[in-house]
Amino acid sequence: MDEITRRKLRAVGAIAVLVAAACSIFFVFYQIKEKKNTTLRLRAFYSDMVQTLQLSMNMNFTPDIWEFKRGYRNVDIINNYIAQYMQVQKNCVSEPGGCFPETNYKNFTDEITDVNLAKIPSFVLKNGISLAFETISSCKKRDAVCAIVYVDMNSVDEPNTFGKDLFVFMLINSKQRPFLPYNINVSKDKLTGDPKIGCNKEAEMPMYCSAYLYDNDWIMDKSYPW
Repeated sequence: MDEITRRKLRAVGAIAVLVAAACSIFFVFYQIKEKKNTTLRLRAFYSDMVQTLQLSMNMNFTPDIWEFKRGYRNVDIINNYIAQYMQVQKNCVSEPGGCFPETNYKNFTDEITDVNLAKIPSFVLKNGISLAFETISSCKKRDAVCAIVYVDMNSVDEPNTFGKDLFVFMLINSKQRPFLPYNINVSKDKLTGDPKIGCNKEAEMPMYCSAYLYDNDWIMDKSYPW
């Protein structure tokens, strides 16, 4: 191999290194932007949801008289007491399907969880955020959790991952605190350390990430597992 060829190869190698470095830098900045955009939208959504439920309760009284039934049989409640007070783009409450991805959600290590929300009563807002409702009690007691609310920040689009675009909240029988992250009452150590649903990379199904962000002023800091 002559000297000219060696110089060309060295030049090509140097360019490849520069391109790889530029791609890495771009990816880091893209992730930072995605995280910030997600938390800003999630914070705004949370505030809007609290106000929506308070408005509905001003019109329809508290959820203990809405006649919740466990499971997915609360079509009229979701439509009449929640959806009609929000800017809905697509309604999948009466006929589920199309508001959430037709796939199981993943955890931070890309393992498939048991959570599939495609057939649960749901709707998509005009800002692209999807909500799905799973009722877990009749909601008669004060401060009872009426339903688990799954919130996907970009509807059917990927990454379809807990803590990245899927966050979990609770609808509560309370006029003061009708909407809270799941499960905001546990300790911070449990929020981050629980091996099954904690907000950490090893968790099987990290459902506590919304509570972690709420407790951390909606900031994805260096300890956040994304």
